[in-house]
Amino acid sequence: MLNLFYNYIYKYSDGDIMKNIFLKIKWFMKKEWKTYLLLLIMLILLAVLSLMPAYFLGQAIDTIVSGELTSATLLYLVGALGLIPLIRYFMSFIYNYQISKLAQKLSFELRDKYLRHLFQMDLSFYSKYEKGDLINRVTSDLEAITVAATNLFEGIIFNFGLIIITLVLMIVTISWKLTLISVTIMPIGLTILNMIRHRKRKYVLRHREIYAKMTEVVLESVEGQKTIRAYGEENNDLKKQKEAIMNDINSWGYIVNYENWFAPLFEVIYGIAYVLAFAFGVYYIINSEISLGDLVTFVSYIGMLYGPIIAMSTIFTQINNATISLDRYDEILNEKTEVINTDDSKHIIDFNVIRFENVTFKYPFDSKPVIKNINFEIKKGQTIGIVGPTGAGKSTLIRQLLREFNVSDGDIYIDDSNIKEYRIDEVRNLVGYVPQAHTIFKREVVDNIRVGGPKATVEALDKAVKIADFKKDLEFLERGLHTMVGESGSTLSGGQKQRLSIARALIKDPEILILDDSLSAVDAKTEDNIINDLKRFRRDKTNIIIAHRFSAVRDADIILVLENGRITQRGTHEELLKEDGWYKEQYINQITMI
Repeated sequence: MLNLFYNYIYKYSDGDIMKNIFLKIKWFMKKEWKTYLLLLIMLILLAVLSLMPAYFLGQAIDTIVSGELTSATLLYLVGALGLIPLIRYFMSFIYNYQISKLAQKLSFELRDKYLRHLFQMDLSFYSKYEKGDLINRVTSDLEAITVAATNLFEGIIFNFGLIIITLVLMIVTISWKLTLISVTIMPIGLTILNMIRHRKRKYVLRHREIYAKMTEVVLESVEGQKTIRAYGEENNDLKKQKEAIMNDINSWGYIVNYENWFAPLFEVIYGIAYVLAFAFGVYYIINSEISLGDLVTFVSYIGMLYGPIIAMSTIFTQINNATISLDRYDEILNEKTEVINTDDSKHIIDFNVIRFENVTFKYPFDSKPVIKNINFEIKKGQTIGIVGPTGAGKSTLIRQLLREFNVSDGDIYIDDSNIKEYRIDEVRNLVGYVPQAHTIFKREVVDNIRVGGPKATVEALDKAVKIADFKKDLEFLERGLHTMVGESGSTLSGGQKQRLSIARALIKDPEILILDDSLSAVDAKTEDNIINDLKRFRRDKTNIIIAHRFSAVRDADIILVLENGRITQRGTHEELLKEDGWYKEQYINQITMI
């Protein structure tokens, strides 16, 4: 019988999966071994205490029936029955507090590991996975892993232990024959039910995928609410959301249907066990094989088996769910980035010259290269202008300095050493990058700026605000630098977002400042102020300006013209106007439009 219970628990809970989960958190259990040891002792004591009321109840009935009840015996029995729940309460309180604390620690460490891994990944990773999916994996999936990991401990130690101890007591202290007759049906019935229930795993995986898509749809709607309203697309968007939500509900419905098979059928099986216990128990009393108190204790023991068996079954469900979640969690952690540091990566805090030699780059998800055979150099202190038609590869070219990808062909050198030889974080620290799409956080203006330099002084903050020509905007903000910014910068204008982003890059006083079409939303006067202040305050620093308006790059030391991913022209503003080509043609068009 014990072997039947063992086989049921191991086989139909997927012993290999339980083992896998334990192996995954083995490092955590080793780290918190003292707490786990304390919890183990408490669980064993709680299991024993759970059985004691039934034992004392049986003793009380037999004492009353035999006529041997005395005041002392009554006091002893009543005291024991009253004291046991009290002890269990305090022990359960301590146990639940400690196990919850462990769960929070585990959840924190898993999330920390996950998020650190995300920050190490290159952009090809983020083109492969959607935001909603990544969020789902670090929320609901991680929660399923944590619940299973902590509940496994209680479930296997307490519930399985309680089942085994109860069965041993029923066999040894009451009747092995009555135990065999009444209890054997439970593992047999549960095995059959769980064979059916076990098939639902594929529906759980499908549900997780659909749930992730629903999350992505909701995120898109929240982030794009202004655009949706501007085009009057509220109804269409709501229809799209409703469809995603209904898909999620329907996918969950398959899982619920499988669960609905279990509870009612188990009640039937459990009821049969009770009937068999009473029928054969009465027969054995008549034949003086057991006492009335033994039968009451035996039936109480059967009642006590219900909770642990149901709990074990719930844990098996959690294990099945956790397996899917664990696979999805590990899928992210197993992703590798091609842009990595090596053991002998060099340190860098400054540079004299950067050279691009025959650099070609193709995004992992594209079929053709975006930039091709690029050759040029950037000297410290220069201002480089980059112009060209839309889609020519301007942003892609200069973002190679951020080490988001490795170049597909060719090499980038910093002071005669390949850029791959330097530490990634230190190369990126050389750069202050202002992208076309500005990420504005829902926090105070000053905190948004300090993202670029959390430890920057007040003087550095004031200087960054001045160069970005953002100071004039502060008087229009309710609390100046301490004004709370709306979600994604919704309370700021396009120009204010750009100037805030420029100030964020400037506060770190980078060796290289990259403005990636970051002056497009400002007026001509503001643009002149920013360009002039960059000349004055960053005379010994390097500036790279990508722009569509030639006024932003007119005073650059060298201007590169990109067309179809290639440098077709290079020179100063005056030199480029003297030769026929895209630059001269577009400059004349801009002058004419003015």
